[in-house]
Amino acid sequence: MKEENLQKLDMQENSLRKMQDADFLYKKIVAMSTSFFIDDTIGEVERFREEANLLLNGIKGTDAVIGIFDHLNYTPVLEVGEKEFWGELPEVPQAERMVQIMSLLEKEYLLFFSDSVKWLTEVLENIPFKQRMNIQIFHCGIRYMLLDGKPICLFSKGSPIHYNEDRKFNYTFNYVQNINHLLKKNFREYWIRISHGENSEYVHTFHSLDKQYSDKDLLSTREKEILKLIAEDFDTKEIAKKLFISVNTVGNHRSKMIDKLGVRDTTALVQMAKMAGMI
Repeated sequence: MKEENLQKLDMQENSLRKMQDADFLYKKIVAMSTSFFIDDTIGEVERFREEANLLLNGIKGTDAVIGIFDHLNYTPVLEVGEKEFWGELPEVPQAERMVQIMSLLEKEYLLFFSDSVKWLTEVLENIPFKQRMNIQIFHCGIRYMLLDGKPICLFSKGSPIHYNEDRKFNYTFNYVQNINHLLKKNFREYWIRISHGENSEYVHTFHSLDKQYSDKDLLSTREKEILKLIAEDFDTKEIAKKLFISVNTVGNHRSKMIDKLGVRDTTALVQMAKMAGMI
């Protein structure tokens, strides 16, 4: 039993390390992609692919795929690491690529794409011009079953690469990672988060558990305060003292955050909240 627990701990620590490496990778490729994007068109596609491959190969075992997505035609126009991530799939025309990926969805998530596109479109259309900057889109918890029987659960983040004069966009740089080891096995929900504004101060969220669309974040202000202190390595008693609340209140908030985001433990909670821009 002790050996099994140690193996699980090693697996979770390895997964968290991969997420930290992947976050570094994401930031590097976002910066790189902007230099290849001019006037809403991709410049030197093959050179971008080569450099992205080099970056992806530099961080082994991240279990990730990166690329550029065309929202106008709803299809990826560039993918790097896709064969290692999705497995060996039959070659299909670009226009059929998303249908192929959707065919791998577990049955509870079949409405995910239609529901999310409808909501995202509505949210993005209603963002005022002055706030339409630094847009980031996060998805978490969508489950797929690969052809070899391997279950995967996705976390993704995307940002527009080029805005037009109306601050609208057709293309996003997308980073997708398998986080199956970080979520509870019985967590069968998914959540979406959009942030925007000069300091990413505006937020829109959706959680499939209650089917509620909200202009409030997934975590409350108090929960974020607690989580930031947890991330700074304060223990429960120290947090309670700092925030003038009881130890039980700290514990209750921690449990609620873990349940809401679907993560396995506090360490995964901190990393997930960081990657999704919540702290």
